Amino acid sequence: MDESKIFEEIRKCENEIVETYRTLHSTPEGPFEERKTSAYIAGRLGAAGFRVESGVAETGVVATLGRLTQPVVALRADMDAMEHEVDGKKTFIHSCGHDAHSTMVLWAGEILSRCCPQAEEHLKLIFQPGEETGLGARRMAEAGAVDDVAVLVGIHLRPATECPFGKATPSLQHSASLTVRYRVTGKAAHSGRPHLGVNAADAVAASALAVNGIKPDPLLCATVNVVGLQAGAGPAGTIPESGAIVVNVRAENDDVAFELLKKVDGAVLHAASANGAQVETVSVKHTPGAVYDPGTVAAVKRAILKVLGEPGVIDRIMTPGSEDFHFYSQCRPQLKTAYIGLGADLTPGLHDPRCTLNLKALALGVAVLVLSVIELTNQGA
Repeated sequence: MDESKIFEEIRKCENEIVETYRTLHSTPEGPFEERKTSAYIAGRLGAAGFRVESGVAETGVVATLGRLTQPVVALRADMDAMEHEVDGKKTFIHSCGHDAHSTMVLWAGEILSRCCPQAEEHLKLIFQPGEETGLGARRMAEAGAVDDVAVLVGIHLRPATECPFGKATPSLQHSASLTVRYRVTGKAAHSGRPHLGVNAADAVAASALAVNGIKPDPLLCATVNVVGLQAGAGPAGTIPESGAIVVNVRAENDDVAFELLKKVDGAVLHAASANGAQVETVSVKHTPGAVYDPGTVAAVKRAILKVLGEPGVIDRIMTPGSEDFHFYSQCRPQLKTAYIGLGADLTPGLHDPRCTLNLKALALGVAVLVLSVIELTNQGA
């Protein structure tokens, strides 16, 4: 494989790559509503000679070049935008880089179709909806998107504080995340006769203080935060009988996260009970922590070395962010995975509606993805 030909092809397409990003950036759509986005991606891939399946898990797109033989190497991108409130209005904005991820995977596929004929038998592209809900990857897996896949590689832009432009990691270690919603039930009464009721607002406030008293081991990448409180929506003359508290737990792996969850459960239960209220768990949203295949990570590292050189490689980055990508390997345990963190000087940061990036990172990401597929195909995954 003439890698210089690949680099030259990407250099020639840099302006087009940026234009693709701008097109996707200008059409932000919410989870499982990515209809314009998926139609654009499907149209581009069809024109490039891919066999395209649309409407997977509602709005997902899966594309292949030819009849697949093992090992099948898949590149995955997410497509949905995030909802923000700007000037009092709710709107969707690409503030998490999904438009960039789709751009890079789309162009990696097109470059491989032009420059790497052997990729036809092994390459699969997966464009996933609904990542921000934590449901998209699971639904794509349930729809069969990775049934024939041996190796799956993802990519995500990184904030400047975590990974500067010109650097990348083949092992972005996402944290496990648990978001727990509790319902707190007291007893209504006249606010002039509070002794006749059980104040749910007091119970919620006490529960929040108890949760904030939980101290994770500082040597572990772990946090516990109260992220939602509610009580007392009725008249001011009434002791509120119901309330809610939402807690988010993040940790470097699932074991640590679930141990912290036990402490959170105990803190909320005992604090609310001390105020005479009752507590029940309404829902638990779990996003698993990262577990990667060493051989796949090593192959992706070789690709990064060829694109960015030795100074551009960060072996491993531990991030407090979570990613539903890891549901793929939970649904299909034999699947080998790696996940690229690409420095793009994102500022002010992810999930900020003002988020911007160094657009030169897009072509670098395309190159890393293309060479990752070649490395994985050559080593037989």
